[in-house]
Amino acid sequence: MNRTGSKTGATVLVIAGRSIDIDTAVATAHAYPAVTVSHYDLPGPGPAAVITVDEIARTHKVRSRISHAQRDWFIRSAVDAPWAAVPIDAQLVDADPNISGELYDRAEALYDHFRTAAPRRVGVAKISKVLHLKRPGLFPILDSKVMAFYRHPARAAAARYPHCGKRAMFWAAIRDDVCTNLDSGALPLFRRRLAQSESEQVRRIATLTDVRLLDLLTWAVA
Repeated sequence: MNRTGSKTGATVLVIAGRSIDIDTAVATAHAYPAVTVSHYDLPGPGPAAVITVDEIARTHKVRSRISHAQRDWFIRSAVDAPWAAVPIDAQLVDADPNISGELYDRAEALYDHFRTAAPRRVGVAKISKVLHLKRPGLFPILDSKVMAFYRHPARAAAARYPHCGKRAMFWAAIRDDVCTNLDSGALPLFRRRLAQSESEQVRRIATLTDVRLLDLLTWAVA
């Protein structure tokens, strides 16, 4: 398989217009650092409406590079953030940008609570790594590599939702991929293959959210 194609007739996952076959996806999961899953992902989202020192420390496993001063800012800012409007088990597939005032808009309000008051050197990557930890089924991890990879799909998504007034909509583009891979059966098949692995580490990856599984694979095809 090349970067843009797939084995003829094989079930493939589609990520930002590129395809990855299931065997390659499983191999990618086998190579993924165990410490990242065990220390960043598996402790779970923690308390619904606060950010703790330990949680910020967990983000260092995905290279957040959040300093002590930035950590303290996140913790303070979390106190009056609109957490209650975004359920802890919220899923990106349910965040339809076409439905005003519902989950997509509420997620954006939670994100904007941190973005609009962010100190210097706290940008999209650091905020998304914290919010993914708190709402792992909803917020994608958006670092520079993922955003570069999704640039064109994000612009195309923004064109489909002109009422949002955005030039690029990364959440919507990633949501499209989650929906596509669920509808095709590729994502459930990938999860089943992980769950059936002889490796405990890989079986743990099978418990991650759809958003996180695609994030893990994005690095393999980008």
